[in-house]
Amino acid sequence: MLAMDVQRSDTGTLPPGKEHIMARSISGTPAQARAAGAPRIRNGRLLRAVAASAAVLALAGTSGAAFAAASSPRVIVTGPDHQRLSVVLAPGHSFVFKLPKTNDPVRIDIASPSTNGGVQTPSEVFSALVNANANNSGMSWVGTSSDGSQAGNSTIHTTDIANLVCGANCVIAWLRVKSISAHTLILTANSQTSIIRELYVINIWY
Repeated sequence: MLAMDVQRSDTGTLPPGKEHIMARSISGTPAQARAAGAPRIRNGRLLRAVAASAAVLALAGTSGAAFAAASSPRVIVTGPDHQRLSVVLAPGHSFVFKLPKTNDPVRIDIASPSTNGGVQTPSEVFSALVNANANNSGMSWVGTSSDGSQAGNSTIHTTDIANLVCGANCVIAWLRVKSISAHTLILTANSQTSIIRELYVINIWY
């Protein structure tokens, strides 16, 4: 009989496919030696156990990929008036998401929690209160960047909503309007200031 030991990172930050699975025998009966010249006989139970090991490995690799892929955000919470997503963005990559309501204020809170033991200054959070007009005439918002600065504006003048900043004239990520007609926003990691893949957690309230 085979048992499988699955080892994964406690932080979930191992690249996909780095999970380890070990198959070990837990049978108390040693296998009998094959007689000289006797034909090899495939053990059906052994084959099924090996297949099960492969299935667990595939499942573990899939879960790791869900954390690491920028194009496949993990939906943590979904409800009648709240969504929470997590996405990992490589430098220069973006994530597009749709506002769930029109003619209704939608609040978006974004955090970029540190994964290397430090804390981003001046802060790791930025947010916005956004309204998209149902007739597709435009969007308006009040955005709060991670340094606490606020600005109210609309698509009549700009698409910039709020930023994750690292000081004066230093932007780590932008939150912008992607499409007025599709009611979508886009979160983009700045390739000039980001050198590693960063986790972003997005809470949407409506």
